[in-house]
Amino acid sequence: MSDTARSRLGTLALRLVGIGLLIAIAAVLLTRFGVVTASTGVFSTAGAMLVVLLGMLLGVVGLVRGFTGKPGLMPSLVAVVAGAAILFVPVTSALGGGDVPMIHDITTDLEDPPQFVAVVALRGEGTNPIDRSAPDLANLQRGAYPQLQTLAVGDDIATVFAAALAQAEAQGWDIADASEPENGEPGRIEATDTTLLFGFKDDVMIRIADDGPDRTLVDMRSVSRVGQSDLGKNA
Repeated sequence: MSDTARSRLGTLALRLVGIGLLIAIAAVLLTRFGVVTASTGVFSTAGAMLVVLLGMLLGVVGLVRGFTGKPGLMPSLVAVVAGAAILFVPVTSALGGGDVPMIHDITTDLEDPPQFVAVVALRGEGTNPIDRSAPDLANLQRGAYPQLQTLAVGDDIATVFAAALAQAEAQGWDIADASEPENGEPGRIEATDTTLLFGFKDDVMIRIADDGPDRTLVDMRSVSRVGQSDLGKNA
């Protein structure tokens, strides 16, 4: 391999990393603004990461050759460093998601999950069902998130409802409905959380029920609109 070819190897590696990054950015933006579907955006981003990985691997080859005194050391080094930085977030997210079950509907009350009302019309066609009919869903959640249980608060229901609503608003969620408790009926807060990059939406339901003097029960449910696994986000 000539010195020119070795130099071109580093340049090619750097270009592939750059092209992969641009494709990923385009896929994220197009998904975020609804131009392409969520599945298209995710698969496009995954393909872009493979391009980045290829560029990074070529950079490693160029780096090894560069340390022997051959041309192309600097672009190869940049390709390796940039590629590693770009791949860090998706790789760590994927590895972390490998420890959670393939579910996207999580609740603190498995026996009587809070039921969505206001957000049903917002979910539209092609979104995940909210009837919790997936087989073994409750057992999968128990195994992965045994700590998720009804929260008992030592305060009156009106105070707890106001605090829950304030917390939901502080999270930046879009509040679809906030029905205060009345006539013995629980209070209900329905909201939607939108992820920063792809704009994926997770619908959240908070149920605030009276359980005697100065004791209130708070339950939550969070369901992703798309995707089989939520990588643990809803929990």
